[in-house]
Amino acid sequence: MKNMLIFLVGLLLFGCNSTTKTENYEGVTVSKIEKESEQSVYFNFHNFIIRKGQLGEIKIGMTITEAEKQLTGLKKKTDQATNFGFGGGSSANLYYLGDELLFGLIPRLGTDTLLLIIAANKNLLTTNGLNPNSTVEDLLEKYPDLTVNQDLMSGGEFYQDTTNNWDFVFKTNEHTEIGDYPELEEPSRPKQLTTHADWIVIR
Repeated sequence: MKNMLIFLVGLLLFGCNSTTKTENYEGVTVSKIEKESEQSVYFNFHNFIIRKGQLGEIKIGMTITEAEKQLTGLKKKTDQATNFGFGGGSSANLYYLGDELLFGLIPRLGTDTLLLIIAANKNLLTTNGLNPNSTVEDLLEKYPDLTVNQDLMSGGEFYQDTTNNWDFVFKTNEHTEIGDYPELEEPSRPKQLTTHADWIVIR
């Protein structure tokens, strides 16, 4: 009986591309077969262009429930909005393709209404060809008069495109600052041009 059991398990292992777990059954060590469904998830970045007030067809003011109808197959995790520089106790719904963060949706506190979009993946492009990982030098090509500001509440710096309501956020510190700030709350021309943005806030 034991030999037959070992033979059958071996035959199944040979014929299946699957993960296995070792267990003990009636004194015989066998491998439990767990067939994993391999579902490919495709995400078309061209359908998620960063525009004024929206990411693709996800628009500020719509509900998170409506937005998520377009996100089939993405993994969702919940974080705190404070990790992206926003207080008030709101959550941040983060969406991943595999282990890669694409973007986050932050609702108004206590509601399902979308307040902010955090575009985090470098493959998400703005209408003027920038991305959430663009360098200061890249931004200067599009915004020659660019100045950066300190974020006195959450740290780091940002550049605000007031025409499109985008914030390019840089999680810098006093040793890596892009600008020079002899006066608090005064904007600065950039002195570090190779620093990469960490994400874009869409308002």
